[in-house]
Amino acid sequence: MRGIGMGNYFSRKELVYTVYQEGSISKAAKKLLISQPSLSVMIQRIEEEIGLPLFDRTSKPIRLTEAGKEYIRATQVMLQT
Repeated sequence: MRGIGMGNYFSRKELVYTVYQEGSISKAAKKLLISQPSLSVMIQRIEEEIGLPLFDRTSKPIRLTEAGKEYIRATQVMLQT
């Protein structure tokens, strides 16, 4: 499994979940105290590893794809335990 740079400080689910909560990669990056370009690259690498896009970047605010919705559901279940 390939590392994702600064993402080593954050779990993949934390990165994706923060983008989901904030509705924006820029806002999520500010909340996580990392640069927007770095977060964009980390999210893209996560999507490459999964093999599916998690976010529809053509809309404002950013929206989840069906795969993204499943990822968030699974993350929420993990956060509840």
